[in-house]
Amino acid sequence: MNKIVVAALLSTVIATPAFAAEGKNSIGINYGLDLNGVFGVQAEFDVSSMMSNKAPVSAQVFWKNYSQSYGTPAGTYQYSYNALGVAAIYDFGPVIKNNSRISPYAGLGLITLNSTLSGPAQPFGIGADSGGLYLTVGARYEVTPQISADLNFNNYGGLTLGAIMKF
Repeated sequence: MNKIVVAALLSTVIATPAFAAEGKNSIGINYGLDLNGVFGVQAEFDVSSMMSNKAPVSAQVFWKNYSQSYGTPAGTYQYSYNALGVAAIYDFGPVIKNNSRISPYAGLGLITLNSTLSGPAQPFGIGADSGGLYLTVGARYEVTPQISADLNFNNYGGLTLGAIMKF
């Protein structure tokens, strides 16, 4: 399963920029609000020109990390998750035609996770890989024509707040 997810992610990363609409693409960062330590980066490419009905769809490629330490001064344990994923994002703003700076969206994709746990008893370390569906829903607020604030909820990281820069 992981090999299929990684192959799908790599093919999307390589092929999407070639079809993306100029000036409607973005990069962003986000930080988790309900899980301390979730941090992520993303690139989003507008692929609406590839759709026969010109639907407001974009392809998003992202990486996220969650890391947490716990224990006593005599021994600290650390666990972390790294996630790599790709999602199709549907922008409801043009559909609703609300002529507002707020643009709601929803997305569905694939995610691959690598988790590790380490502790003070060397060489203690456990790692595992998994994969699955990635779901997200949120809204963007256009601060300027080039910068937007992003608030979303997803099944990896929970509630996140981010900044998006268009290019």
